[in-house]
Amino acid sequence: MDRQPTGKLIGVQIKTGPSHFTETAEAYVYRGSLTHLDYWTNHSLPVVLIAHLIDSDETLWVQVDANLVKRTGKSWTIPIPKANKLGRSTRSALAAAFEGTSAQQRMRKLAIDEPLMRHISNGGKVSVGLEDWGNKSLGRSTVQVFIHDSSGAQTLQQEWLQYFVGYGMKELAETLFPWSVASVDEEFYEENNDFEEDPREALMRAIDEDNGYLPLGNDEDEIYPYTDISGEIDLYRLKLELNDLGEAFLLVSDYANRSK
Repeated sequence: MDRQPTGKLIGVQIKTGPSHFTETAEAYVYRGSLTHLDYWTNHSLPVVLIAHLIDSDETLWVQVDANLVKRTGKSWTIPIPKANKLGRSTRSALAAAFEGTSAQQRMRKLAIDEPLMRHISNGGKVSVGLEDWGNKSLGRSTVQVFIHDSSGAQTLQQEWLQYFVGYGMKELAETLFPWSVASVDEEFYEENNDFEEDPREALMRAIDEDNGYLPLGNDEDEIYPYTDISGEIDLYRLKLELNDLGEAFLLVSDYANRSK
């Protein structure tokens, strides 16, 4: 799009000739075998069915979605709307198809984040910088992902602007990286903490279970900023550890990529 590569992939099936379609008032209905249906709907990429109509020299498309499919005995059908002409008028809709289903998007996100998970699994450290604009009804944060080497030096690996509503910083981090458990990056805070903590909060943070007391509050209360900007933007640095999903994904990836 806009002559900029996106790295996104899509599967395409092209059919032509009147024998493949039945025309209705609003669509051309494609009929296929159940073998192809299972292959297309279970593909790791979103699949688009292209219909080229020779007589009218038109090219139509539809994303193969299980919700649009009707099974009829040993075959299946899917309508290809006549309004879905391949061209500028349907450009945005076709671009959305490249995103895939929710399940495909989640699997793709795990695959993209695998190097981060591998780094943690191998004993390395990954941390995330977040911002909390306290005076904004719509939350926003520059998300910065840092990789730390064995000497402690950090490298900015990823960065983007994220909008959100109703998330605390721990919840936001664990939503963006669902394979992780987020906590305060204590090493970073020791060097960069500019806040003078309220003595009562410091006391509560120091109390542990061995003394017979439990710190008040929930997990979000344990996440606190290391500094702020002009009293308006709180800055956080959270360390990511693998949760059960992250560890399970690495096991599946190891199995999928083994040589034998």
